[in-house]
Amino acid sequence: MGFRSIISAVLIFGTAFVVWNYLKPEQILPACAEAITYNISAFDRRFGVSYQTFLNALAEAEAIWEKPMGKELFVYEPESGELAVNLIYDYRQETTGTLSGLENIVAKDELAYQAMRAKYINLKTEYGGAKSVYDTRIEVFDERNAAYQKQVEFWNKGKRTSREQFNQLEAERVELEKEMAELKILETQLNEMVREINKLVGSLNRLIKSLNLNVGAYNTIGASRGETFVGGIYHSAEGVREINVYEFSNRDKLVRVLAHEFGHALGLEHVEDRNAMMYKLNEGDARVLSKSDLVALKALCKIE
Repeated sequence: MGFRSIISAVLIFGTAFVVWNYLKPEQILPACAEAITYNISAFDRRFGVSYQTFLNALAEAEAIWEKPMGKELFVYEPESGELAVNLIYDYRQETTGTLSGLENIVAKDELAYQAMRAKYINLKTEYGGAKSVYDTRIEVFDERNAAYQKQVEFWNKGKRTSREQFNQLEAERVELEKEMAELKILETQLNEMVREINKLVGSLNRLIKSLNLNVGAYNTIGASRGETFVGGIYHSAEGVREINVYEFSNRDKLVRVLAHEFGHALGLEHVEDRNAMMYKLNEGDARVLSKSDLVALKALCKIE
């Protein structure tokens, strides 16, 4: 299993599902008989979304139910809406924000690791090629130098009167010195590459340690969040109807939370289809109703 696979596996292990929830209402208006009016009551700006963005998300959540029915089921009435929608910031959204930050750090560290690892592999490959050339040239140089030394020894034992032989020996000496100088330069370059490779190895090890620490923190926080993490609740009692939104990780999740709770406001229960808007876990990404949602809605509204 590669490093990325390990990290991904750990991240998946640390992720906790967001669960829908609602308190069953004491009384619900006749389903689909008339549009449900709503307003925004509590709005906590610590979520980092603007009031207009929240209004737009509500409009999109409405449309998820209204478009398939071809009927207006919800109406925003800021002053007199019967259903209060509240954006309430507490430990749940704080935890989600922390997890999101850690995900970004892990992703950033992993990108840095992959880029550095690619550089390490390229440099190591380059070093291998240069070292192979250096070794071959050293071998050839040693053979030439050994032959040259024998020729010098023969010259010194002889009469040493041949100008031609002397010039050949001198020419070979110059060539050998030139080759030795080039080999020293190549040796210096190889040593510099070794130092760079060792620095990269140290940096890679530090990044791996950072990734493991960040993933460990992610898992700890994710585990503390638990699997029954409530993202939103629909509540109706003693004439008060309200939707409380506690947590969402992005705008799409916000729209799904609102659409899900609007479904409860209409009178829908949870369904067992994992792809449905009314499934108990907010683990999907779809922004449209599933077949199960439509069947439940039509049954509720008594539409064939």
